[in-house]
Amino acid sequence: MKSITWLSLALLICTGCSTSKTIPSQWMSNEFKKQQFDRMLVFANTEDRELQNRFEDKMALLLAAEGIAPLKMHELFPEIEHKEDHTQEDINAFVLQCKNKGIDKVLLASQKEMIVDTVLAKSLHNYMNSLEPLKLNSRNEDDLVYEKKEITTYTLEAAVYDIAVTSEDKPIAATILKAINPKSFEKLENTFLNAIKKLFKSR
Repeated sequence: MKSITWLSLALLICTGCSTSKTIPSQWMSNEFKKQQFDRMLVFANTEDRELQNRFEDKMALLLAAEGIAPLKMHELFPEIEHKEDHTQEDINAFVLQCKNKGIDKVLLASQKEMIVDTVLAKSLHNYMNSLEPLKLNSRNEDDLVYEKKEITTYTLEAAVYDIAVTSEDKPIAATILKAINPKSFEKLENTFLNAIKKLFKSR
């Protein structure tokens, strides 16, 4: 349950030649498929309080539509602050607080990874230059100038934890969304929520 800052996408502006794409995936254990969920704590793990509140509100509506009574982290535990790295003691204390309130299921949404790659653009300029090294006595390929662009890939994950099971610190189900050069924060947020919804629909 390592804490990583989630969804710092508001400042992202993609170039016109960049391709935007989302790739969803999900997995679930047999335990998740068989269980009856009556209530669940939703936790958007981000240092942005406004984003946390908004996303937890939306996740709560999603769970309520599936017959699950949602509890929101920002309402139930407002004193717990975001950290880049929670210690095991922090996690144990959080689990104990949940159990004291009769909570044994947690839906945790977070950003797991951000990768920025610099690649060659698919342009006529690059294709024409790529023929130059084929000539005899040509310039060294290292001397050629190519048009480049940046591709930013975010990996978002929403994982369901059964904290009543203390023998293994791992989720019982998860939905993962890879977003490549997302152009709209609002659209990405809705796509992620829809992926979470499908996880519960698939049970």
